[in-house]
Amino acid sequence: MTFNVLSAAYLTRFAICVLPVLAFLGALVLLDSFKLAPLRRLLVSLAAGAAMALVAYLANTLLLGGKGVPNSTWIETPIVEELLKALVVWWLLRTGRVGFMVEGAIYGFAVGAGFAMVENIVYLHYLGPASMIVWLVRGFGTSLMHGGGTAIAGVMGASQVHRGKFARELGLAGGWAVASLVHVLYNSPFLPPAFAAGLVLIGIPALMVVIFIRSEEAVEKWLGEGFDADMQLLADISSGEFSHTPSGIYLRSLRDSFAPPLVADMLCLLQVSTELAIRAKAELMKREAGFGSGEDEEVKSRLVELRYLEKSIGPTGCLALTPLLAARERRLWELRQLGYSSS
Repeated sequence: MTFNVLSAAYLTRFAICVLPVLAFLGALVLLDSFKLAPLRRLLVSLAAGAAMALVAYLANTLLLGGKGVPNSTWIETPIVEELLKALVVWWLLRTGRVGFMVEGAIYGFAVGAGFAMVENIVYLHYLGPASMIVWLVRGFGTSLMHGGGTAIAGVMGASQVHRGKFARELGLAGGWAVASLVHVLYNSPFLPPAFAAGLVLIGIPALMVVIFIRSEEAVEKWLGEGFDADMQLLADISSGEFSHTPSGIYLRSLRDSFAPPLVADMLCLLQVSTELAIRAKAELMKREAGFGSGEDEEVKSRLVELRYLEKSIGPTGCLALTPLLAARERRLWELRQLGYSSS
């Protein structure tokens, strides 16, 4: 049959290739009561996933000696594709853009969605006149498999992001292994495509619900405990009692290694950082309550002061101050909620 890009048959298949995975991503965003995933970062994740699909297509063409995706193998190719998508998730984790599992799920799914849409469009070019069943399987099965697999990697990486050096990389590596296994099984010739798609349609939404429930509980706990701890620290600093606390004693011990003016700047940085951490938590509470947020000139001013103090203290001083601050990844994530850039 004649199959051109303006035909109703082509447009129907195109919609099936693209819309289901975008609708599922939109549902994930709506389920996030704290609105942790801004639109700009979602679009970047989608674009990065799409770019990785193009890289995978070129790799399949050059390395496998075929015509790209349609001639790919069912074992090697899933492993490579999941690795490419996981690299985007690693960058998000590495730069402090992911603080909780729900973010790992949303951004991971967005990366996988971008990848799936480009892959489906490539398949549409090669296999356009194929049966509508093929496109239903790809649109509702393969696309969710790509998004869900990368979401798993994101969740496992995010679950370890505050547990020490290289923990997030180990978590992400485990997530990549799980995603690769799911992808290989999905592509396996031993499972009928429709059956595999059905498993994905049931399994991925159920898994996302569990992840969202657990993650939102973690955010609630962090907000409560973290807010109280930050307020107590700020009260100690403001009241002049800080020097008698364990944190104050540690800061005074740094006078043996740093000049007194530098230690004074460290105290100022600790105070400013704590104030901004409180503001970040308050911002999340506002979002959960359904209130919007606008630009805050005072926050902007404090962020400028924070950058100045970090530059004044230097990398060594900031490293010495680490025991008094939240874990680097958590602190960076909190500041990013207020528009901070570490670059």
